[in-house]
Amino acid sequence: MKKSYVSLLIMIFLSVFLMSGCDSFIPSTPDVEYDEENTELAYIRVIPFKKEMSINQSQIFEVKAYNSDDKLIAMNPSKVEKWVAVQSCGIGNVEGNIFPTKGSLQTTFTPYEAGSFKVHIKYGEIWSYANVEVY
Repeated sequence: MKKSYVSLLIMIFLSVFLMSGCDSFIPSTPDVEYDEENTELAYIRVIPFKKEMSINQSQIFEVKAYNSDDKLIAMNPSKVEKWVAVQSCGIGNVEGNIFPTKGSLQTTFTPYEAGSFKVHIKYGEIWSYANVEVY
């Protein structure tokens, strides 16, 4: 009885699998669709825009570019002139590490002290930043 029940379930599963096609069971990743018609840069955004972190915790920050229609457009990593982390109050140097500091659409920030920070990027002539609270 159990063998016939298991066999029936296997046959049903195989039938559904074959009739639906192989890709219906493989999770698909969303396409990163860039607007290829309107590629004029309107603004950039650092993601995540707001982050709470612990001391010595590393976080990857990424820059995205958008056109005037708020659609994603392709970026050139060689135009990333600077990634820098600064304390929000602007006093002294940041106790932490940010790497790489240029030529990449991503950077990793690791703070060595608590406080409020901004992770800034300069892409061409445009600046943007993310807010970071370290506890």
